[in-house]
Amino acid sequence: MDRPVLTAQDISAANPPSAGAVDLHADATQSVAAGDVLVRAVAGGGDAAAMTRVADDQDTGALLGPHIHLLRPDPARLDPWFLAGFLGAEDNIASASTGSSLVHVTPGRLRVPLLPLEEQRRYGEAFRHVYELRAAVRRTADLAADTAATLTTGLTAGVLLPPDTPDNHSA
Repeated sequence: MDRPVLTAQDISAANPPSAGAVDLHADATQSVAAGDVLVRAVAGGGDAAAMTRVADDQDTGALLGPHIHLLRPDPARLDPWFLAGFLGAEDNIASASTGSSLVHVTPGRLRVPLLPLEEQRRYGEAFRHVYELRAAVRRTADLAADTAATLTTGLTAGVLLPPDTPDNHSA
């Protein structure tokens, strides 16, 4: 089995599948299709919005890793981004969770409003834009942290020198 595996961390970080089949249980056979709604089974980290996402082409064919619920909505009846947006709402996750230190999400307890498909699509498009914004913010924060670490390493290794300031020129 040489297929990638989608993990709960991938969902939170808005990353494509990052694990290998070695990370799976022997009986894991559920594969991901574009348009699937992925819900982390264990809440944590304080970002309820990072609990759900809609699978895209990068996810297609990946195996479903542990601690992920997969919902496969019929797009003729239910917009996947609409579903993911409402499922990932902080108050929805809180009301569908059990546990105190390790919080498990029960998908059957999540609530989604009943709206006509066209209205769902309007909401879905808005939720997709919010998701893309959050993903861009995470990537930007990761790049900023990597840049800061590289600069620190450069300064401490003597490869980079601190800039001269007007105060450094006075003698």
